[in-house]
Amino acid sequence: MKFLRDLTLGHYYPTESAIHSLDPRVKLLGLFLSGITLFSLDRLWGLAMFFVAALWLIRFSHLPLTNVIRGLRPFGWLFLLTACLQLFFTSGQPILPFNLGPLAVTREGVYQAVRIGGQLALFILFSSILTLTTSPMELLRALEKFGGPLKRVRIPVADLCLAMLLCIRFLPILGQEAERIIEAQTARGIDLKSGTWRNRLEKFHGIFLPLLYNVLARAEELATAMAVRGYGQTVEKQTLKSMRLSKGDRLSLVVIVFWCITLFWFFRG
Repeated sequence: MKFLRDLTLGHYYPTESAIHSLDPRVKLLGLFLSGITLFSLDRLWGLAMFFVAALWLIRFSHLPLTNVIRGLRPFGWLFLLTACLQLFFTSGQPILPFNLGPLAVTREGVYQAVRIGGQLALFILFSSILTLTTSPMELLRALEKFGGPLKRVRIPVADLCLAMLLCIRFLPILGQEAERIIEAQTARGIDLKSGTWRNRLEKFHGIFLPLLYNVLARAEELATAMAVRGYGQTVEKQTLKSMRLSKGDRLSLVVIVFWCITLFWFFRG
């Protein structure tokens, strides 16, 4: 369960910074535009520019660099799977003098593996920066604002946004519960790192079942608390703080748009 401890996506890191004070709608729109631009780039220099921008955002947001970068570790299996698919199934000029059966490693495959793996890693990194610098309530209000037009066709935008946000917020809770259960099992003398794979899977039952029970109990407590506070009623929600774009928010949005257009123009291919 170490991968859950390293997960930063869904966490909020409260501190004072200019990125934290930005309007959440600007940050969401910036992530959307950056994602479109990132996955449309064909040159690795463009990915390098995005990585430099991510480092600058982490520095400017006063976030711990090692923890943010370590948050990519739980998604290592996704990067590896994507890289292998591109590496062995992309046609082109072979690199090895021999073939691995029906598989062949090509120059184009290596390039595609690095490019697509880097795009996935950078998008997850930018998403983590978004959740680390935006409180859950601000993120929920921004999602509801963007989904406002869908209310005209009777789509429960508020409920969908809340469900999506709760799913993201439950990830760190799941990691904390797993870590607590592992510590309890270790205190009882159960060594989860020794033995064969079969023995480890058998020991995993002692973690999975309590974890499932605790998560369901947390979900039931959350549902009860939401029901007590009136969630699900037809009364329109009111907020004390209205969301208005300041001059800094508008300037940041202009910079983001200019940045995405520039990278798309120079590194599209």
